[in-house]
Amino acid sequence: MAVDLTNRVKELLAEKNYIFIKRTLERHHPSEIARVLEELSPESTGFVFRLLPKDLAIEVFDFMDVDRKQVLLRSLSGDMVATLLNEMSPDDRTELFEELPAKVVKKYLSLLSERERHVANMLLGYREESAGRLMTTDFVDLKEDQTVDEALAHVRKTAPDKETIYHLYVISRDRRLVGELSLKELMLASGDRLIREIMHPEVVRVSTDTDQEEVARIFEEYGFIAVPVVDSEDRLVGIITHDDILDVVREEDTEDIHIMGGLGTPEEEYFRMSLVDSVKKRVGWLALLILLESFSSNILKVYSASLEAVVALAFFIPTLIDTGGNTGTQSATLVIRGIATGEITVRQGLKVLLRECGTGVVLGLLLGVFAYVRAYLTQADVRIAFVVGLSLLVVITISNVAGAFLPLAAKRLRVDPAVMAGPFITTIVDIVGLIVYFEVARLVIGIGS
Repeated sequence: MAVDLTNRVKELLAEKNYIFIKRTLERHHPSEIARVLEELSPESTGFVFRLLPKDLAIEVFDFMDVDRKQVLLRSLSGDMVATLLNEMSPDDRTELFEELPAKVVKKYLSLLSERERHVANMLLGYREESAGRLMTTDFVDLKEDQTVDEALAHVRKTAPDKETIYHLYVISRDRRLVGELSLKELMLASGDRLIREIMHPEVVRVSTDTDQEEVARIFEEYGFIAVPVVDSEDRLVGIITHDDILDVVREEDTEDIHIMGGLGTPEEEYFRMSLVDSVKKRVGWLALLILLESFSSNILKVYSASLEAVVALAFFIPTLIDTGGNTGTQSATLVIRGIATGEITVRQGLKVLLRECGTGVVLGLLLGVFAYVRAYLTQADVRIAFVVGLSLLVVITISNVAGAFLPLAAKRLRVDPAVMAGPFITTIVDIVGLIVYFEVARLVIGIGS
């Protein structure tokens, strides 16, 4: 549908039928219009955007990605830029400012009203990837000594300027968070009752310095629409809504996938990345892996006498190191995911390692027997078959433990556990696997190194 709408807008632009462009876009959801604008050239984006009614334009701007927002702002007049920045939700504006050069942010801050400038500076002052950076200050708060009728009047008066009104937060005279209730509960309560009588005093909250991944886990665990954010003195300073957390989950998953693939932190979408940038993101890790893999060549050189004595050993090297690498990657993936969801902590490290060791032994026995049979059928040599089977058992066990240990060690060192997956762990297991293989062969067959 978005593709058809984009093509239609391009046709109307070619025909210079600007009135019909306006009428066509007004019938669609702001998110659909945003996708259309993102597919147009920068010049056409600014032109079409200016055709939209003011209120619709503001909604569309919120749905555009950060890169397109930057391009669009450069094509608009100062008054329109000021309007957009002042009308944006504080959290979305913070996300935009994070991506801009300091000089540009300073210029845009000067276009904000005094209140919005104060809010923007406050949010930008919090640590990156913290709850403080994610939160919005557009929420409804109630006083605990208000009556229900007074609270409803307050909600009606302030609701148009708030991001969400379905969850209401109750504060004391010194703005400490003391309770919460839903809009439904407020509407159904008797008008003369006090808010403190109907509120829920136990409130799940996060602090301004809580990591965004922890916030995401809280949303998942409780199924929240919004969660309140408090400062060090438990004063309510903002809320985080579910749509912002969806963005966080997507960003964190994308980052983990990139890091696990040895691509570093994602910076741009695939089709917006130049060939040069794509190569730059990959070449560093690949060069490092080549350096690590050189150890494998040295190991083969050290055990060259063993290979010359029993050439058949070389036939099973790919099976051994590939299986070990796959096993380690599986184990690392499970542990990294467990760490990300909070199911696994560093304190549970020993328990996790023992569990993966047991799993590795069972997998190693099953696959070792299979490898033994295969090696015997192809080489008709019991000793070689035994070396292959036993080596696979040991390698799988070690790989499984290593796959669990490395992410836990990274977490302990405050490094992203995703770094210890994919190509990195496969390379480490390759080196260990070769050493194990030739040492087992030396002990079983009795050949020298």
